[in-house]
Amino acid sequence: MASSNSADNDSTTGRIDVVSLIALVSYPKHYRIFAEKELVQEILPNAPESAFVWFGNYSAEKDERALVYMDVIGKMVRLGYQISASTGGGGNPAIGDNMSTHTSHYILIRKRQ
Repeated sequence: MASSNSADNDSTTGRIDVVSLIALVSYPKHYRIFAEKELVQEILPNAPESAFVWFGNYSAEKDERALVYMDVIGKMVRLGYQISASTGGGGNPAIGDNMSTHTSHYILIRKRQ
């Protein structure tokens, strides 16, 4: 008997794009995007080839004209991505850390038909 659950049908017929963005919060142009290179090129069509490191992942530190990571997230939302999860960590002023190591990690997804 076939399932009538539309979520089951969507997961087998559509594609889900997953992008991970990790940012060093104190330096908004220091972030990495972990995704298929084609997805990164769609998000950042003007990114130079030299900014693609580690199996095609994007490193903003290698891009002289990098956007700040908040603008990248805004652009991704306009492209149909949704923030699926986010977390932050590092930088503990109680032990003398100046917060320069505080990172935020975002997982963004987009469902395509």
